[in-house]
Amino acid sequence: MKKILIILMCLVLCFGTMTACGGGGGDEQASADGSKPTVVRIASDETIDTPCSKATLVFKDLIEEKSGGRLTVEYFNDSAMGDEREIAESVQMGNLEMGIISACMFTTYSPDWAVTELPYVFMDRQKMYQYLDGDVGAFLKKSLMDASNIEALDFADGSFKILLNAKKPIKNVKDMKGLKIRCQENKTNMSIYKAWNGTAIPMGFSEIYTALQQGTIDGVDTSPLYQRSGKFYEVGKYYTMTNHQALIMVSVINEDFLASLPEDLQQIVRDCSREAYTVQERQIVQDAEKEAIDTMNSAGCTEYVMSDAELASFVDASKPVIEEYRPTVNPELLTMLGL
Repeated sequence: MKKILIILMCLVLCFGTMTACGGGGGDEQASADGSKPTVVRIASDETIDTPCSKATLVFKDLIEEKSGGRLTVEYFNDSAMGDEREIAESVQMGNLEMGIISACMFTTYSPDWAVTELPYVFMDRQKMYQYLDGDVGAFLKKSLMDASNIEALDFADGSFKILLNAKKPIKNVKDMKGLKIRCQENKTNMSIYKAWNGTAIPMGFSEIYTALQQGTIDGVDTSPLYQRSGKFYEVGKYYTMTNHQALIMVSVINEDFLASLPEDLQQIVRDCSREAYTVQERQIVQDAEKEAIDTMNSAGCTEYVMSDAELASFVDASKPVIEEYRPTVNPELLTMLGL
């Protein structure tokens, strides 16, 4: 009997130790007023070295400082909470407070968000910022809130998408014929690659390297930042500066969670998101973009910069995609974008 009691006591002690060391906040610090802080879990599929991840660490520091410890942030990067679609669903359901997610993921909730992925709509970085921080961004935020339990806080810059592949240099849209290119999972990308006579293969970010290495895909469609962070240049030796889509990242929050916070903390969340993602991240991204290109070139990748005529072949081939979406996107939004 005594042995049984000793074993039971050991089990209780072990369980208590495990609970304190787990992800449930065993290392949480008390806020300035002595109360237990509210944990804000934020997730992305990004590696820790990307501008958005760096901005998220800025967000964490800012929010914990400005809230006086009443809020604490836990960041789960590198698909620890699933791919982007799973993160969006978790934020929607309230199983996760926040996420940093590509804008294209929100077409699931509101078709108006397809404009963020339409080819060659955003070709100038500063003009894109004006749109997203102005009426276009406000319109998109409202359409998402009307259709979901997700509030879009701010738009970050993930750079512009380029094409990297293991087969051949891509110099013209005709070179796309038959190539299997990994892209993000949404209808717009399916339409783009159909228009280019290629094949779109949707898959999560964490699966790309192996798929490229094994020949399941021929190439990958993403910005230089993510080509570098995923080390895809190790298995794909040709890349072309197509710049065909702006990769727009969005800081999002569960609407019910935000509303549950006192008004001063709600404002702190908004202010810190704006500072981290629309101020500091946009300063980080341009240097990171140059560094990514240098890394790829140093690794032996061959860069191809298209002539105006070669670029025009992609732009012209992409026009039917915009027309395809015209009936489903609010015409007011298209007018704002000059479409």
